[in-house]
Parts: sequence; structure tokens; C-alpha cells
Amino acid sequence: MGKRGKVDGDDFVASMKKNGKNNRNRRNNRAVDMESSDFEDDMSSYVSNISYQNYPESVEEGSESGYEESDVLDHRFDSALEGAALRNSVVREKNLKIIEELLSSKILGDVLFKRKMELVEVLGKSLKNGKNKEKTSTCQLYILYVLQGGEEVDLEECYKDIKTSILQLITDKTLTTPQTARIILSFSILCFLCSDNVHDHKEVLEILYKKLLMDDGEMLTKALFAVSLLLTICTPTERLNQIKLILPIITKLLSHASVEVRIEAGELLAHIFELGRDINEDFDNEVDDYDSLVKELEILSTDAAKYRAKKDRKQQRSSFREILDVISGDGYDGEVIKISPQETLRIESWSERVQYHSMKHVLGPSISLHLQQSVFVREIFGLGPPPLRIEKLTKAEKHEIKKINAACHKARQKSMSKQRDKRMIL
Repeated sequence: MGKRGKVDGDDFVASMKKNGKNNRNRRNNRAVDMESSDFEDDMSSYVSNISYQNYPESVEEGSESGYEESDVLDHRFDSALEGAALRNSVVREKNLKIIEELLSSKILGDVLFKRKMELVEVLGKSLKNGKNKEKTSTCQLYILYVLQGGEEVDLEECYKDIKTSILQLITDKTLTTPQTARIILSFSILCFLCSDNVHDHKEVLEILYKKLLMDDGEMLTKALFAVSLLLTICTPTERLNQIKLILPIITKLLSHASVEVRIEAGELLAHIFELGRDINEDFDNEVDDYDSLVKELEILSTDAAKYRAKKDRKQQRSSFREILDVISGDGYDGEVIKISPQETLRIESWSERVQYHSMKHVLGPSISLHLQQSVFVREIFGLGPPPLRIEKLTKAEKHEIKKINAACHKARQKSMSKQRDKRMIL
């Protein structure tokens, strides 16, 4: 017992010494961490100053800026293309999804152009022979291919090649209504991007007018937005003809059960009035029952019906206040989109707003990247050529910055300690 007690006592003393040593180490580590955090702050400040002094614009590194090492993108894109050409439909859909993510979130450049023909072949086969879900996603991929390719792609030829296949899909009874709605919207965006032919515009608009007679909420919402988008590229004479055809249909949709349909119909009305006034100053007088239309919009902008969901009421009132301002003659206030710390996009008309939202629908959260770096997307909004990118710092330059910051930190610490000593003496 005595021996065991002695051993336990020795162990206790040893453990106390060890704990004391560990505590001192932890205190020392905290002090080092505090110094290193100060050092890192100085480092980031110094790097920031160098970047903005020597270069016109900073772009984040890595995947956040849309640029990755070429060999990594090559491998990912090659693997996805190979997978998208396999017989297994599940594997094809998975790899098409990867291609969609790459095309939307990266600026591929040469990585895409080296495999342009392979990609077009894969997309063509998927559009003709794939399953319904695969065909729907392929239509979206064609838009991304056009946006990435820009002037390197023969836009008119691309549209002609896929038009027949998409027209067949629109009449395909095996597709669900939401799938058909997504395909129609993709087809309209492709028409907007690729075709300057008046007959193509009329052809797509006729299809959309037929879909506006349906009662499905998703179909109506997407068809209304597609009509609004195509009106932005119509000639003035064509616009007036299309407005006369569609105006009676839209006014009826203001009383639709779905809040999304009501809002989309109201936004199309605002767009029509903006376009109509640009062509003819007396456009309001040519609209049947203009006063009753304004009253209906006023009711929708102040709707407080309890049978509607609270969120729907709030969304509807907010949207229709803006719509009413445009239709009553006050005009569209516009908005400013921040692209980067140095650049903004000013949206000053409803047409520009519709075009921006169409690109946002396709690109999602990566629209800022494409507005910064994509030549074709910037051309749509008149932003000019992309600004220059900052070159990454080399390892030697980073090491030099660390040395300078370390010296500055040491000098500052000495100065602060002298100040403390003086205060203590006083």
C-alpha cells in the first residue's frame, strides 16, 4: 500500500509539473497567435494596397472568379463530355449537369473551343434521343453554349440546327407541362440571342400566344416572360401588331388565381405601355378602357383580401405599385446592379430589365462573373470589352511582402513597448 501510495504521489507531482508546462505553452501560443493575426492583418492590408496601386481591377483567385487551372478544367470537361456520350441515361444526365455547372460558373475560353464540335454533337444526340428530363436540360445547355461561344459560334446556323427538334418537343405529349414550359422559355431565349429574322420572332410568338390560353400557372408565367423578352428585339411596326394581338389576353390574366401569373401579366403590361409610348405618344388613347385598367391595377396594388396568403398580398402590392407607376405615366425608376467594386450596370428601361432577368434566369448567381468577363454577355448590355485581370503574385513576391511586414511589425512592437515604459516612469 505504501509503495503504491508513493508511486501515486510521484505520478501526481509529475502530472502537476506537466500541466504547468502545458499551461505556459498555451499562454505562449496565444501570444504568438495574437501576433500572427496582427501580422496577417498587416499582410492583407499591404497586399491590398499593392493590388490597387498597380492594376486597374482586382479579381478573386480560384473558382470564385470563374478561372481555374487549365489542366483541371480540361480534365473535368473531358470527363463530363465522355460521360454525356454514354448509353446509360442516368450517367448522361449526371454528366450533362456537370457540363451545365461548368458552362454557367466558369469562363471556359479555349477549354470549350477545343471541344466545340464534340459538345455540339453530344447536345444534338441528347436533344433527339434523350429522355424527357435530359431533353429539357439540353435546351438550357444550348443557351449556355451560345453565351460562352459568343461571336465564335455561328448563331443563325446554331438556331436553325436545333429549331426543328425543339418545335417537335413543344408538341410532344409525353412531356409534362412544366417540362414543356421550360423548353418554351429556353427556345425563346435562344431566339432572342441567335436570330434577327422577323419570321423567327413571329413563329415563336404565335406558339407563346397559344400557350397563354392554357390554365397552367407555370406555363402562363414562363410564356408571359418569353413574350416580354421577344418584344425587346421586334421592329417598331412588328411590336405594335403584336401588342394589339396580345393586349386583350393579358388584361384577362390580371384576375388569374395564381399571384405569379398576375404579377407577370402586370409586368408585361408595363413593358407594353413603355414600348407603345416610345413609338406613339398617344398610345394610352388607343388602349380600350384605359381608365378601367388603371383602376384594376390600383385595386391590385392595395389588395388586402384575407383569403390570399400574407406573403402573396405583400408581393402583389409591391409589384403592382411599380407597375402602376409605369402605366399611369410616371415611368420606370430604374435600378443599378453592382458588377464589381469598380463597375456597375445601370438598368434604365423595362426592356433592359427583362433582358437582365432572362440572363439571370440562365446564369443564376454566376451572372456577376459573366458580366465581368464574358464578351458576349457584356455586349448585350453595352458594357464594352472586359477589364484587364490582375496577375497573381509569385511566391518570391509573397515572401518579400512577408519579410517587409515582419520588419514593420517588429519596429511597431518596439515603439509601443518604449511608449509603455515612458508611461510607467511618469
